[in-house]
Amino acid sequence: MLDIVEFINKKIKRLPSDKKSMEIKLDILKRLVIYISNNEVSGQLDKVIKLTDMRTGYSEYRVINDCESDNKELWVEYIDGDENIRLNFGDLLIKMK
Repeated sequence: MLDIVEFINKKIKRLPSDKKSMEIKLDILKRLVIYISNNEVSGQLDKVIKLTDMRTGYSEYRVINDCESDNKELWVEYIDGDENIRLNFGDLLIKMK
């Protein structure tokens, strides 16, 4: 997969300066390739979800484990290492099957 990263880097270097949106897209692809190369991935891609602005003022999305309960007091916020995952509108989620 290193060849894919090198290919993307070459494409980014050749982009005209007015193609910032394409540079962002290529950088996302490169980061996904690096993640996939370094981590075990099982299952298939179901869909990519872009979080939308729900017009509730500035607020964040949180990843919650509902512990198979509708009682919100039993819910646990997901922690990655020592860090809670806080998402904002515009962030992308990759959902696997």
